[in-house]
Amino acid sequence: MKTRVKIVLLCAVVLSALLIGASLSGCSSEKKIVPVQVGAMDEYRDPGYGFGIKYPKGWVLDTQVGRARFYSVAGADNKFRDPTGEYADGAMVSVEIIKAANPTEEQKKLTDEMAKVGFQLGKFDPVTVGGKQATKVPYKARYTASTIESGEHYYVAVDTLLYDIEVAGFSTLFDAHRAVFDAVIASFQFPKPLEKGRDQTLPSEAMSDYSSQYFSCQYPDNYNFESIPKGNNDLAVSLRGANKYCAIQFTVFGAKGLTLQKLFDQNKGKFAGATPGKATVGGEPAMTLSYPATKDVERRFYFLVKNDKAFRITMDWFKPQRADYLAAYDKVLNSFKFK
Repeated sequence: MKTRVKIVLLCAVVLSALLIGASLSGCSSEKKIVPVQVGAMDEYRDPGYGFGIKYPKGWVLDTQVGRARFYSVAGADNKFRDPTGEYADGAMVSVEIIKAANPTEEQKKLTDEMAKVGFQLGKFDPVTVGGKQATKVPYKARYTASTIESGEHYYVAVDTLLYDIEVAGFSTLFDAHRAVFDAVIASFQFPKPLEKGRDQTLPSEAMSDYSSQYFSCQYPDNYNFESIPKGNNDLAVSLRGANKYCAIQFTVFGAKGLTLQKLFDQNKGKFAGATPGKATVGGEPAMTLSYPATKDVERRFYFLVKNDKAFRITMDWFKPQRADYLAAYDKVLNSFKFK
């Protein structure tokens, strides 16, 4: 939000002039609004603060620790940074965490700044987000006669943090995405409190959902997504636990006619001394290789073939807590479903 307001300051004079005497509520109604239905959703979980939120499948992500933005179309990020530029209209969902000694005062500074640069603010309404009290602040901004941004901020103060959750869209896209935005806001989850007396480095007993075009599964919700090179693979996803030596990785690539046995044979020679095994994942037969990755970390590969795609699931766990990790990893494997 802070970054966006600073950029909007460049347009403040134009914005303020256009707002005078203009009825923003009437402008968007001139165009036909086609409601966007709530479809499949993916979940994002912040790797640092631990909040979770669902967003429409296929939207473009721009994330870092403490800030996540999701755009309905490629290039819409430029539109929100530079509203008068020649970029595609789009819709956006944003979550930003702001550290502040007094989050309530920080919220007032942000809304005061919006009003100062010419945003038309609606009524501040008390609402509930993620089970916590929040303040909804609707806004409209007219940059040119045909460039209008509509949106809502949901501010939630938690200790010394201010959560700024924003939904927005240009032209008729805000109203068109009303149902989608409501579903996104309803999905927001704050970090879960620590379980007293439990080793917090262990996989959580609570599970979150993950879905890709090839499969879906559940994973411990204290495991965080991390970026890994995709290379020539169709998909490469990695989740890492609080114990940084423990992770789950999914890799999908073209099988090119390979059977499960041939896929396994191609890989077993890479790990001398590994113990072979058999398993079932997602109702399909799998073959495994287990070996010590380091002195205290054990690793197991699961190999599967489905729809001419090769699947490799890699699981690392802390050897002294083997039983706890395998119990959690069994939940992941049991929830695995092919698409």
